[in-house]
Amino acid sequence: MTFNNSILLILKQNGSEEFNELLSRISPRYKNTNSAYASLCRSLKNLDSLGFVNREGSRIFITDKGRVSIQIEMREKLVLRLNDLIKKPIENIEEIVQLLIVFTERANESNDLLLNARENSNFTIKNISDLQESIEQRKIFLDKMSSLIGIQEERLRELNFNDSRTFMFDEFFVKKLFLFSINEKIIIETRDLILLKRLPGVFRKENTFIIENEFKEKIFRILLLNPFCKFTIYLPRLKFFVSRGDVKITGLHYAIKNLKN
Repeated sequence: MTFNNSILLILKQNGSEEFNELLSRISPRYKNTNSAYASLCRSLKNLDSLGFVNREGSRIFITDKGRVSIQIEMREKLVLRLNDLIKKPIENIEEIVQLLIVFTERANESNDLLLNARENSNFTIKNISDLQESIEQRKIFLDKMSSLIGIQEERLRELNFNDSRTFMFDEFFVKKLFLFSINEKIIIETRDLILLKRLPGVFRKENTFIIENEFKEKIFRILLLNPFCKFTIYLPRLKFFVSRGDVKITGLHYAIKNLKN
């Protein structure tokens, strides 16, 4: 949509607007107010020369000619967009439905829109009927696939296949992790400079920290105070990637399930 048409659409809503109100509405498009001001002045000068707007002091009014112009522009674009989308209907179902709702509502109010659409549309009611039938067939297929996927999901669980879950890295989670890892060494890997300084250097080997069981409580307290640092915790069968206050766990399904419980 051109900038001039955007201005006409704003004016069409209320019939008129103060210049400063128009300026505030279009300013977010521009880097600074001066650019927005210059662009609005050029647009209004152009629209005024075409007879689409009138100015009375600081107030801008849309004329009947301007109202007709934007109505024609919008109705033509609506039909053209539907013509384009209907070529690949299944891929564009949502937008087609939205535009058809707009079209049928406006067509009830505007005979000109209806006549224009009849003359320029490349689709018919039969196309819409075929689309509905395709949706119903796709729904039957997707319901069947959903059932089969559910069965395979359960079988993968039974096979103890790889799984993943995401939780908040908070005190509640850290307590569970501490209890889950009793009698296990943990390995922490990080390139985060803040965390590298705060974790005890005695456990460090390059970017890796190997923590024995008796030191874990202290280490977990440090990690809990730095949840927005990036680091990875390794345990047998499980990997914990912590970033921005969340922890993503990957590993064997039953190992994650035992941690959750």
